[in-house]
Amino acid sequence: MKLLRKENVIFFYFTYLIICTYIYLLLQVNEFPQKYVFTDWLINYEGGYVNRGFLGQVTFYISNIFKIDLKYIILFFQILIYTIYFIFFYLLFSKIKINFFWILIIFSPILFSYPLIELMVLGRKDTFVITIFLVFSMINYKSLKSLFFCFIIFFTISTFIHEITIFYIFHYLLIIYLRTKLNLIIKIKKIHLLVLIIFISFLLYLNLYLDNFVNVENIVNSYNYEIITVDSGAFSHLKPTLDTVLLGTLAHIKLINVAKYLLIIVLNLIPFLYFIKFKKIRDLKYLSTKNIFIIYFILSLPVYGLVLDWGRVIYINYNFFIILLLFFFKLNLIDLENVDKKIKNLTFLSKSLFLIVVCFMISPDIMSINKLEYFPLPSQILRFFDGIFQRIIGLY
Repeated sequence: MKLLRKENVIFFYFTYLIICTYIYLLLQVNEFPQKYVFTDWLINYEGGYVNRGFLGQVTFYISNIFKIDLKYIILFFQILIYTIYFIFFYLLFSKIKINFFWILIIFSPILFSYPLIELMVLGRKDTFVITIFLVFSMINYKSLKSLFFCFIIFFTISTFIHEITIFYIFHYLLIIYLRTKLNLIIKIKKIHLLVLIIFISFLLYLNLYLDNFVNVENIVNSYNYEIITVDSGAFSHLKPTLDTVLLGTLAHIKLINVAKYLLIIVLNLIPFLYFIKFKKIRDLKYLSTKNIFIIYFILSLPVYGLVLDWGRVIYINYNFFIILLLFFFKLNLIDLENVDKKIKNLTFLSKSLFLIVVCFMISPDIMSINKLEYFPLPSQILRFFDGIFQRIIGLY
């Protein structure tokens, strides 16, 4: 049946994701402002410079100028960024041949569906960080000047939205390096390196030093919410120092939790390790599946030491990894014949096992200390339609 073609399945899946996301975001508004995701959005610059305060300041100004309830402004920005996120990803997938490899990626429970599987992730500012990098990777730059200019603008905005962006500087630099090497065919000058060092140093100064002097009480007092205090949700995480956060996280880490999350990481990287082989390019001899896997794994480690919500970190990391993977395909760095060959060598049973193990078996809870989620995609779909059914019944 034409309706069951891979392209149509992807279209229906993305349509389902968008509809579900809209509905859950609308329902989530009822938990404003006490839910953690909303306290994170309420962080602004009224108490001085603070990490992740940019969007909070924007919504604060809009609310004061136009007298619009904050929760509806936040809802608007959430719906807007998820719409851009899904549309841009869908457009990228519409331009490539959808095969079994991409089915495993798209239906991974730690990619597009994760915020619906784990609703504590839904509406977070992480989507802005991911989408900004996605847009940055998609632009066809005509000069080194435009490439560096866009990098500074995109990376600055993303860092002001959430300081976790700092940990993805190497992902941005890899895009810049490959663009200059393969597209622009030009060497990066010393002046560009100097500007880069000064720029990154300035962001580190803001986020590691200046952030320590913020007055959290002034931020809280800029709103008239009696149930919100300096100890509420995201506000409680603004004052602890980096070493205190690191020690606190390490104190909660157990070997069993590390093993569980390593399992999820490996399972979701199996398609990449099995199917993907880079073409041999003289100037990019280091570019191989093994090296990319090692680099990706090493670069993802620091964030796990700073937060306990490892499920959310896996979701962010995997999004960045898939964006890089799509970028590699766009630059024609992947051996497509090898991908087709590996797929043809798989039997129907092998594909079924692949699909079950990678996409349908397990996903992480948002907190590293909690149990894994079993059969996440089927459970999420059943939960969604059961909720819709119950609400319909409630109308009669």
